[in-house]
Amino acid sequence: MISKKKIKNSQPKNLTREAYNDIRKMIFSNELKPGQKIPYRRMAEGLSMSLTPVVQALKHMEFMGLVRHEQNKGFFVEKVTSQEIDEAYRLRSTIEPEMLTQTILNLDEQGTKKIGIALDEYIEACQKGSLKLKLVKDIQFHMTVAQLSGQNLSILILKYLFDFLYLRFGQELIFSRPSEDSALAHTAIFDAIKSKDVETATRVLKEHIKDIHKNALDGIQERLSEADDIIF
Repeated sequence: MISKKKIKNSQPKNLTREAYNDIRKMIFSNELKPGQKIPYRRMAEGLSMSLTPVVQALKHMEFMGLVRHEQNKGFFVEKVTSQEIDEAYRLRSTIEPEMLTQTILNLDEQGTKKIGIALDEYIEACQKGSLKLKLVKDIQFHMTVAQLSGQNLSILILKYLFDFLYLRFGQELIFSRPSEDSALAHTAIFDAIKSKDVETATRVLKEHIKDIHKNALDGIQERLSEADDIIF
């Protein structure tokens, strides 16, 4: 039987997680944009909760580098820098291929099926043409592969990197190329995984991340150039 004390202690954590997920969705959907002040008091009212869990969620996001706090002003969505994009992708290109090697070593029929389902869902999302759905299914594909490695700390780091990249920098920076390119890369990665071809799987994954890395840097440079050209 669960004690009342345990129930009481777990509730604030659940509310904080709920607030975090709601803020995360708002950033993901561009309801909150880089540099924008976060209306956390209004959020708390909309979520029918006190300010405490919302502020706790924002403090966690501040620690992750997704938002910043300014004294007597509030919380703001952090702005983009090309240096951080570059660093985040370099970390991803180091961690993810190493996890892929372990995934292939651990692979069984059930694991292969999970990755196949994630790939099918990604390809279907590409065909539907929804950028947001494509982004979600892309993350699911890569996380499915990573989770089968069993390397729990690396999995947590990769989850953080996905949040950092896709929430902080915006979807348009990540997917600036045709959908079929990413779909082909994902399919090639899956085929190599099924064949337990570590060399090919890691090579294709590294090339895939390198391509997206370049597109993200090109995208942010273009955005910053456009901002410099604006004359009021």
